[in-house]
Amino acid sequence: MFACLLLGFLLAGQEAPFPKPVKVESIPAITGTSIQFRQYDQPRPLKVWVLRVDLLDPDLAQTVSRPAPAGAKVKVGGKEPMELPAETLSQTTLDFARQEKLDIAVNASPFAPVVKLPGVPLDIHGLHLREHHLVSPPMKHYACWLLSGDHRLRFFQDQPPAGALNRAIVGTGGFGMVLVDGRVVERKAKDDPLHPRTALGVEEGPDGQSKTMVWVVIDGRQPKVSEGVSQKELGLLGKDLGCTQMLNLDGGGSSTLVVHDPIEKDPQKAGPKVRNIPVGLGNIPGTLRPNGNNWGLWRITPEKGVTASQLKAIYPQLSAGAILRLGGPLNNSLRHLGLETAEGKAAFLSILALPGGPVSEGPSNPSDWPPIRSGLAGLGTEWGISASELQSILAEPDGKVLAARHWWQSNNATQALKDGKLADLAGLPPPARERHEESRKNALKVLLQKHAPGG
Repeated sequence: MFACLLLGFLLAGQEAPFPKPVKVESIPAITGTSIQFRQYDQPRPLKVWVLRVDLLDPDLAQTVSRPAPAGAKVKVGGKEPMELPAETLSQTTLDFARQEKLDIAVNASPFAPVVKLPGVPLDIHGLHLREHHLVSPPMKHYACWLLSGDHRLRFFQDQPPAGALNRAIVGTGGFGMVLVDGRVVERKAKDDPLHPRTALGVEEGPDGQSKTMVWVVIDGRQPKVSEGVSQKELGLLGKDLGCTQMLNLDGGGSSTLVVHDPIEKDPQKAGPKVRNIPVGLGNIPGTLRPNGNNWGLWRITPEKGVTASQLKAIYPQLSAGAILRLGGPLNNSLRHLGLETAEGKAAFLSILALPGGPVSEGPSNPSDWPPIRSGLAGLGTEWGISASELQSILAEPDGKVLAARHWWQSNNATQALKDGKLADLAGLPPPARERHEESRKNALKVLLQKHAPGG
C-alpha cells in the first residue's frame, strides 16, 4: 500500500509524506511536556519517541552537560593527533539526568572520540552553550540551535550571528538541518544511510514565534524491530509532526531518551529511566554510550525551587515575559549554589531585588548593583566571551541572575548568610539595609506559604 502511495506522489511531482504509525501511545510526563511512543511498519520497522516541550511554560528549566574541569586534555585527529583542552567529560544520558536531578534528558551534540567509559575528556563538534557559558564555539559545517532568554528557539546551518549567541542561554550543535521553513532538505540516497537518530524541531504559532520544542529519538540497527531512518526521512517525519524546522543531532549509538515517571510512587521504581533501546556499545541493544553532551529539563516546583506564581506574588511588578526569562536561570542558579531552603532562596532573591538588579523596582543604575559594582573581570573569562559581549548579556534579566550567581559563589555569600553578614558583604549603607531586610522577609513569607503538592 505504501509503495502505491509513494508512486502516486512521485508521478504527481509531490513529496511523499512520512507513513502513518500503526501504534501511538502516550507516556506519563511532567506538566508542560508530552511524550508519545510511535510504532511504524513503513517504510520499515521503526520505534520512535516524540517529546514536546511548551516553550511558554515558565516553570520548566533547561540545561546541558557541564564543562570539563580546567586542565583536562583530549587528543583528536588521525595519525598525528593533536592535544587540545577538553570541553566535556563523557557521561551517559542516564547518569547526566541523575547528576543534574532532571525529569527528562536526551543526547545532543556530536563529539570525539567515541569512548566506552565515563569521565573521559572529549572534544565537542560545534556549539555547546550552558547558561551563557560558551563551552564549545560554533563550528563550520555543523548546524546548531539556540534558546534565548525569551524562549525563542532558533536554528542556524552555520555560524550564528553574535547577537543571537549573546542572547542565548542554552544551545548545542548538530550535523545539519533536515527541515528548513517547512521544506525537507534533499539528499542523494547513496549519501543518506539509515541510522538511529536524535533530532530537535520546533512548532511555530500563527505569529511565527516558537511555540513547542519537539525532540525525536528513533531506534535503529535492530533488524525487524527498529531499523533507523535516513536524514531525508527524518525531515519528512519532522514535517508530519508539525515542525517547521528540524536539526539532526548526534545519533547512532548515542541516541538516548531518559524520562522520570511523574506518577510512580514506589521508591524502588522511581527515578529516571531509559525509555528507548539504545545501541550504545558495539551496536548491542540496551547498552548506553557515554556521550559528549546531553540536554535536559526539570519541572520547577515550590519544593525544588521558586515557581512563576511565587515570583509574581513576591514581585507583582514583573511581567509574564520577565518571569519567563527569569525562571530557568534563577532556579538553575539556586541548584548550582545549593540554596535549597526557603531562607537561602529568599536571601538570593533579596540580592536580585537590590537597585539595579533584575527584579528591582523603579529607575536605578545597574553599575550600583553589588554583583556588578564589585567587578566581573573573571566572569567574561569563565564564560569565554569578550568584555563587550559580557555587557550585552548583563543588559538582560537572565544575564544578571547569572552575574549574581557568580558574585555569590566568588564571595562565599552562603557563609556570610549563615553569619548574618550578607548586607555587609553587599556593602549596603543603613537605609539600603532596611529595604534589603524587608525584601528578604517578604520573599521568605511567600516561600513559606503552604502550596498544593507539585506546585
